[in-house]
Amino acid sequence: MKHDGEAEQPKVDSIWALKADVLSARVLVWLAHTGRDVELTPEADAYFCDRYRRLAECYRRRGRTSAAAKADAKAREHCEDDGPPFAAALAMPKPTRWVRTWAVSDRNDPDDAA
Repeated sequence: MKHDGEAEQPKVDSIWALKADVLSARVLVWLAHTGRDVELTPEADAYFCDRYRRLAECYRRRGRTSAAAKADAKAREHCEDDGPPFAAALAMPKPTRWVRTWAVSDRNDPDDAA
């Protein structure tokens, strides 16, 4: 119970809770991708970015710098913007009928040299 004048302590993430979050999300993504060629949504990428960054911070607090570096690298993979989406086929108007043109002169005029 919080008394008057006491500052609320910031919540510290648990390594195990964050690992469980990442693992369960990866399992769900794997199940959703099975048999399909799809990409992660921007929301899913943001979720993984957040969780890996928080996991890296937990590792850093405990002095595990190599594990923190790996988690940071995974976070960067999910935080990178891939740029604009790939081009898509757009609806085009139906082409007009072909017009045949006979562009050959039947005059034999020698003064008409080009």
